[in-house]
Amino acid sequence: MISIPSLTQTELALLRAAKKYSGKIVRLCYETPLTNPRKPPFKNPPFIQKLVDLGLIEVEFKRVLIGPSLLEKDSWYEYCADLELPSIRAWELWREEFITRQKETSHILVPGEDFEEFSDVWIQEISYHAT
Repeated sequence: MISIPSLTQTELALLRAAKKYSGKIVRLCYETPLTNPRKPPFKNPPFIQKLVDLGLIEVEFKRVLIGPSLLEKDSWYEYCADLELPSIRAWELWREEFITRQKETSHILVPGEDFEEFSDVWIQEISYHAT
């Protein structure tokens, strides 16, 4: 009997990307809050590790670095794309909205109060392919 594992939507999306680009390396950036700048996360995120353990993907390359949140930056740039000259008031409005949208998540990123002060996070760059 063949056993089909139950995968989350995130795991399914990662597996679909690997299958869609079969034979190529897929790159993923994953952010986690910076709780201790001296202890980088060295393990794969659980949703990646599950796929590795099931033999569905193989991690080719992994790099961990500290930097400003790409999630925050992308959200901010999308928010102010139609603004001719983003202001501090626009930053305050976006910041409140960004924090509010995260209420259901396990890790809440809080951008700084100063204009374009993005949170420092651990950024894990993971390259993987389908097996």
